[in-house]
Amino acid sequence: MRKNIISIIANGEVIKKEKVKNILSDSDIIIAADGGANNCNNLGIVPDYVIGDLDSVKKESIPSKSQIIIRKDQNYTDFQKSLKFAISLFPTKINVFSVIGKRTDHTIANLIILQKNKDIPIDIYDNYGKMQIFYPGKHQIIGEIGKTVSLFSLQPVKNLILSGFRYPVKNQNFQISFIGISNVYKSKSCSLEFDSGIIFLYEVF
Repeated sequence: MRKNIISIIANGEVIKKEKVKNILSDSDIIIAADGGANNCNNLGIVPDYVIGDLDSVKKESIPSKSQIIIRKDQNYTDFQKSLKFAISLFPTKINVFSVIGKRTDHTIANLIILQKNKDIPIDIYDNYGKMQIFYPGKHQIIGEIGKTVSLFSLQPVKNLILSGFRYPVKNQNFQISFIGISNVYKSKSCSLEFDSGIIFLYEVF
């Protein structure tokens, strides 16, 4: 049975090849979000699709084997267009690269965009770690003991419980936002539970 894992490479800070090659090798489809094709070219990767208004991509970065999908709607970013297309293919998981770095405004916008898609698991990679997004409920997290992990939210969080971490939290409410920088996995199996809000979990490589 096909896993249908899709990877999107955006136009932010290029990820080092050794960080992405194993993840991309497990992907069924690779999408370059406009200027993300430049990053693909630098990495020696041939995307299946190049999507956007093509205002940021160099002509030499578009392989002849890639399918070009031109979307000129300026009400949406090229990353939004690529993500929407990826979701239309009914993936079981989406990996996202290069949505963090370079322009801070794009980084913030991309995090806001990503937190709206709760139906499909999304892993977000940069050169230093992996980020996941969690929604209300109880979640078991398999972590490597001693590895650094940060958790934060851009909105209020209600009844947060963290167990299995060096710095646990028990039934705490955060009225504006939540910041838990540089926590540590104390157990291989950790628990994250909360009633409302959206939490980003960033695990350092």
